[in-house]
Amino acid sequence: MQPPNSTYELEYVYGYRCADSRQNIYFNKEHKPVYMTAALGVILDTESNTQKFFGGGEVDNSSKQTANDQNHHTNDIMGIFMNANRDTAVTGQVGSAPTMFTWDACSGQKKQRYKLPKGSRGIAACAISQDDSLVACVDLSNDHCLHVFDTSSGSCVMKAKGDTNKVHDVCFSAQPGSNELATVGVKHCYFWDAKTPDGNKKRGLFDQNPMTSFACVTYDNDGTAYTGGSNAKIYIWKERTCQGVISGHGKGFICSIRWVDGKLFSGGKDGCVLEIDTTA
Repeated sequence: MQPPNSTYELEYVYGYRCADSRQNIYFNKEHKPVYMTAALGVILDTESNTQKFFGGGEVDNSSKQTANDQNHHTNDIMGIFMNANRDTAVTGQVGSAPTMFTWDACSGQKKQRYKLPKGSRGIAACAISQDDSLVACVDLSNDHCLHVFDTSSGSCVMKAKGDTNKVHDVCFSAQPGSNELATVGVKHCYFWDAKTPDGNKKRGLFDQNPMTSFACVTYDNDGTAYTGGSNAKIYIWKERTCQGVISGHGKGFICSIRWVDGKLFSGGKDGCVLEIDTTA
């Protein structure tokens, strides 16, 4: 009637979640891929084909709705994001009152826990600010609310309604000292101020450019935002106004976009990756 005198530990996980998330894989500062599957964050060493994890291990035999979520996720992770130094990851899960965690992107050790209110239904996308002082996420409620948390205390410093249409991505400005962040999704693009209680939400102005939906967003270090459209065009934004578009992808939506050291990288449904020099 006593449990056996043995324990088990996670050795290797097969699988990778990407079909329903625009945030699903990054490289850490050791050049190892970091991604999510089920309720786990995974750090893969491709040379030895071994893994480290955020989460896993033995848990109580209880429902996902009542499981202890103090130290790890208890339900499927929907999004992952890496900070600018590539040493910290943030992940968010589904659930009535979902949790979000920041953790070491090289060791898998927990850093901070953030709790969303009941009725949030899950976390669609998350992001870390340029100076690592704030994390943001968008929930799966009818209003797709934006939540911003202080990383040192884990407390929520801002919550505001996003859009009734689905939100696909969220990103902070990479400009030093900026508090701006953007959320994009179906038929909308919004710009926010993370340091104001209500977020000071402003809708993006297309300025005679064709309106569309967006799957992804990134910023450069001058505060210019770039969004990937469902019409295969990259939109350039400055102070919430569209400055123009970049064409290059074939037919289909742009599913991923990142700015790194003066170059913009975008991946589209056409199967192509573009490298664009934004300093030219």
